[in-house]
Parts: sequence; structure tokens; C-alpha cells
Amino acid sequence: MSDLQRRDFLKVLGAFSAARAFGMGPSGGVKDGEDPLKVFKLGSISDEWTQNFEQALRDMKHYGLSWVEIRTLWGVYNTEATPQQVREIKSLLARYRSRVSVVDTGVFKCVLPGTKPIASEKQDYTDADQYSKQFDILKRAIERAHQLGTDKIRVFSFWRVADPEAYYSRIADDLSKVSEIARQSGLRVLLENENACNVGTGHELANMLARVPAPNLGANWDIGNGYWVGEVSYPDGYNALPKDRIWHVHLKDARCDSGFKSCHSAIVGQGQINIVGQLRALLRNNYQGTMSLEPEFESRTISHLDGTEKSMAALLKIMRDAIPSST
Repeated sequence: MSDLQRRDFLKVLGAFSAARAFGMGPSGGVKDGEDPLKVFKLGSISDEWTQNFEQALRDMKHYGLSWVEIRTLWGVYNTEATPQQVREIKSLLARYRSRVSVVDTGVFKCVLPGTKPIASEKQDYTDADQYSKQFDILKRAIERAHQLGTDKIRVFSFWRVADPEAYYSRIADDLSKVSEIARQSGLRVLLENENACNVGTGHELANMLARVPAPNLGANWDIGNGYWVGEVSYPDGYNALPKDRIWHVHLKDARCDSGFKSCHSAIVGQGQINIVGQLRALLRNNYQGTMSLEPEFESRTISHLDGTEKSMAALLKIMRDAIPSST
């Protein structure tokens, strides 16, 4: 048996063991309850597993996932992929019967001209270097979305400054331009609440969505990022959001010391985020959109892949617990 074959065998065995642990039979159905993958459109960001896109799809298939969010693959951002790499992505999606939920972009993950980011390392991106390139990146993202069969692209709100709301009018203007360009191509734009950016919490995301009423601009609601800027994501952040404008969800866990100090990522189910409560709220609000596991777990004791796999197994159990018995 080759090393690759041995690795695949061990992953299948591990996935089977994890499935048994949260009540799944060999066919993937949940015993004595609803299969969470029939209720939730769950996928994962592929590079949370590996930069090898085929291996990532294979790993996710072991857990029954049919959705994938594409960020980076083979060491490059999807918007920078070559035509040959795009053909390979499409071929692999077909081979593994996977659907793309969102094409992630780095649009507006840069300095807003004339501002000074809080994090000093963000100043490495000068106004002239980065801001002027954003609409070219958007153009490539639109091409990727069409090529890969999704109508959703993810964007940001520029590197975070000391007083974000002072610049919300300017940010709203740029998001309006992006939304109009995407609308002309039949696409939706998802603004993510990213703690390193000017829209980092649910309240800030709701504020920006109110300023940009474009019908094709909605939320990529990340249930963990607000903790890094002092917000309990559920229920506080979620309750502030317009529910009909949440079109994709990032699932993760985090743990902070008192007063939101020393926040760090955690394996799903081992942090402080009320994930089961968030999922139940989404069901009550008739959420029909996609969602992705984005564990972002880093540790000196286990690999990133091990953390991702542990998070996926735990998330599937949490999802089953979140489903009302009458569903």
C-alpha cells in the first residue's frame, strides 16, 4: 500500500469512527434523528483542509459534504488561478459532485486611502499598490463565479482603523459600486464581518447593510469574528442583523478571557460560542442559505488538519442536536 493509499484508508476509517460517534450509520443517515446534511447546506472552505484541492474535496466527502467554499488552492488565491487551474477545479468539482457555495475574494482587504490601520503590519499595503487593483480583482472574481457555478462572491471593508464608523460613508460608496458591477453580471455580493476590517461585528455589519440597500448586497455572517472586537456573536450580533440579508454563514468556535481579552480560536464545541443556539435561530428564521466550517484552529499540539477534522465531527453532532425533533 502506498503512503497516499494508506493516508486515504486511515482518513476513511477515522471519518467512519467519527460518524459512529455522533450516531451516523454506514449510509450517512443519522439514527434516531434527522441527518443534519439534509437540513443544513453545510460545506467548508477547502483550504482549511489542504491546499491540494482534490485531497480537500476527498476529505470533505468522507463527512458527506457536497458544498465547498473556494478561497486558495495550490498556494494561490482563486482569483489568480491560471486557465489550466480553473479547468482542473471544474473537473474536480464534477468528479466529486461538489457545488461551490461562495467564491472568496480579497476585495477591499486593503488600506482605504487616507486611513491608518490599527495593525501596523497592514500598512505594508500602500494605497497606490492595493486600492487601485481592487476592481481588477473583482472582475476576475466575477469570471470565477460564472466558471464555477455560483452567484455569490465575498468581499470586505478595508483594514480596520481606530474609528471605523467615521469612514462608513466612503466604504458604503465603494460597496455600492461593487454591488452594481456584480448586479450587471447577475451576481450577489457578500460582505463579511471580519475583525481585522472596519466591519467586524454583527452590529457593524447591520449598520453597513442599512447604508447600502443594493438588493444584491448581503451578509457573509461569521459567528466568531466579532469576539475579537468585543461582541458576543449569538445572540447579540445575530439579533442586530436583517435576517433576509444573511446569505452565507461561517461556523467556528473561539474562547476569550474576561472582557474579550486574549481571544483565540478553538475546536468547535470546545469554545464559548453558542453554536447550537445560533443554528436553532437560523432554523426558526427559515434560513435557506449555505454555510461553511472555517475552524481556523491553530495549536502546537495538533495539526491544523486534525483540528479541522475534530471540528467537523463535533459540528455535525451539534447540528443534529440543534434540529427540533419535529423537523
